[in-house]
Amino acid sequence: MVRWFRKKSGVGNPFVLMMALFILLFVPLTSLFTRNLAVAQQGAPQETSDLPTTILVSGNGPERDLIERLAQAFEQRHPSISVDFFWHPNAKPIRTIELQEADIAITGEEVSSLRSTMIARDGIAVLTNFSNPVKEISTAQLANVFSGKLRYWSQVYDEAPQTKIVLVNRTTNQNIRQGFEKWLQIPDGIPRTAYQADTEQEAITRVSGNLQAVTFVSMAPALRAKEDGVAINLLFIDHIEPEVQTVLDKRYPVQRPVMFITKLQPSAAVLAFEQFVLSQDGQQIIKRSNYYPLSDR
Repeated sequence: MVRWFRKKSGVGNPFVLMMALFILLFVPLTSLFTRNLAVAQQGAPQETSDLPTTILVSGNGPERDLIERLAQAFEQRHPSISVDFFWHPNAKPIRTIELQEADIAITGEEVSSLRSTMIARDGIAVLTNFSNPVKEISTAQLANVFSGKLRYWSQVYDEAPQTKIVLVNRTTNQNIRQGFEKWLQIPDGIPRTAYQADTEQEAITRVSGNLQAVTFVSMAPALRAKEDGVAINLLFIDHIEPEVQTVLDKRYPVQRPVMFITKLQPSAAVLAFEQFVLSQDGQQIIKRSNYYPLSDR
């Protein structure tokens, strides 16, 4: 808006009249420029500062540390957006999306009725007690062990003692169990009589304290526990050693996806977070967190 100012001694001053004439000629041009700028701005992409301020992520598995690192890096780039967590061993991530109680669920498999995006891969380590003579196992034997068809260690390895196999399972809602059972192709699942561990740490502790026990956990905490001197073995599967490189190059057979599950039309903030996770910077964070990027970047 052009404001007019009148000086007390300026009435009839030719300079003032010339300035007034200039302003009158300039005003239409200024108005036209302002209108065009407004139209251009309306058609430009919205900045992240206009996005919703909070994203709620729901999960129950070992991926929390990974997602928190990704969230921290994302928040540094988008200070107006915060990423909060609802994480508990008994949480039901998919249900929270269906009830619109969370924005992103972390799972180990696709959900056909919702939007599913793979962000990373994870290896699944099979653990036994360090003193157990069984150091490797085949895929077929592993399926028979966790289905209950093989009940004694001597049936797996001739030189193993004839002692019962103690199965340490994971709770039914945990995505690592879903991925493991799917990979093993066990029609009836792991027997209900198996002990159920709520967390990775509980499963590792159970095996380290029981010569007959066997369990499965995410690769990262398994390798970390071994490095820390916990009394466990990570079994070779089909003669492939469970380690970072064999999971990265996909030779190690027991793997599962890490998935973002959202409603079919997620918010712009959720899409921005997902795009960051899938970017080169996000995938590098995944790799540094001992998970496995979609490609070795």
